[in-house]
Amino acid sequence: MRLLSLRDAASIGDLAAIARRRMPGFAFDYLDGAAGDDRGMRRNEEALAAILFRTRHLVGGPARTAVEFLGRSYNLSTGVAPMGMANMLWPGMDLVLARLAQEVGIPYVLSTAATTSIERIAEAAPDMAWFQLYVSRDPTINEGLLKRAWAAGIRVLAVTVDVPVPQKRNRNHRHRFDLPFRPHPRFLLDLLAHPRWAVETLRAGMPNFENFVPYAGLARGGSIAEVGRFLQAQGKRDLLWEDVERIRGLWPGHLLIKGVMDAEDTSRFLRIGADGLWVSNHGGRQLESAPASIDVLRQVRAAVGPHVPIVFDSGVRTGESIVKARVLGADLAMSGRAFAYGAAAGGAAGARKAYDLLELETRYTLLQIGCPDINDVSAHILRDGTDKTRPLHLGSVAGH
Repeated sequence: MRLLSLRDAASIGDLAAIARRRMPGFAFDYLDGAAGDDRGMRRNEEALAAILFRTRHLVGGPARTAVEFLGRSYNLSTGVAPMGMANMLWPGMDLVLARLAQEVGIPYVLSTAATTSIERIAEAAPDMAWFQLYVSRDPTINEGLLKRAWAAGIRVLAVTVDVPVPQKRNRNHRHRFDLPFRPHPRFLLDLLAHPRWAVETLRAGMPNFENFVPYAGLARGGSIAEVGRFLQAQGKRDLLWEDVERIRGLWPGHLLIKGVMDAEDTSRFLRIGADGLWVSNHGGRQLESAPASIDVLRQVRAAVGPHVPIVFDSGVRTGESIVKARVLGADLAMSGRAFAYGAAAGGAAGARKAYDLLELETRYTLLQIGCPDINDVSAHILRDGTDKTRPLHLGSVAGH
């Protein structure tokens, strides 16, 4: 049987299949897995797939995919969502994706738990880099990270609020891929079965949580396990509204609240100074029984009206999903896994392949539904997947 090549990949799913072949099992399952036994992740994808379009024709073209968000233009209504430990998935992945974002003109969001420093990412993507903050229980660390991000030229901050406790991910546990991580015979056999990943990792150097190394106070910077334990211990498990207000006071740029999953919270987030909201269930990685993010997106947009900036993620694997999220109220529909599958499947070329697939599918979708400009999409172009004869009505969302 002929193995699928990068050139032949026709979808993000194909890139995932290539990545699975190239990556050790523990690394692929860390990327591909979610909370519990992945039911929440599948719910995200299934809810997006169940939404159907009304197709209209004879409208002409070409398709326009560029959007404005927080005063900046982006070439596609998507971006690279924050991912921790990306350089463990494939060596150099953080910089590969940051450079891609700069090249094609989409946001790249650096995680607090990234394996590349704020400064190096900002240099690689000076116009497109954002920063995502996990709030530390040590205020000096929060202040230090924000000062570094601002000094590096980053102007958009996403504060994550949906990690009150460490998650339970069964696929990680089965590989014994937990902190503190200790190598074991099955892990070593996995590396031997994937020599290219092992050689490239040795060549690049063992990844580490680079943004936290300066604060860990460990000799010679500490190993990834040592710094990882420090980062995990720093997590503020009792995060409160007042903590988010303090972050607002420290950050002079645009601030998004990431992890919004209840429309009732939206007004308070806006009152404490958020410039926008990020609807996300963390890709299904935090709570297996969380509702699909796309279903919450409808409710949040209806609650805040048409003008509040909204970012969305969780389940975005196709251009059709990007358009659906835009219709239901998202200004940007971000994806982490889609771009990571591409980078793991083929480095910079694979990352570009992922973007090209999403961009092509978005353009084709806009033309198929009779709405060439993504800025003109509205709820009348959707049908409810449970009733294929009836347009989907979403109240104020239709004006977005």
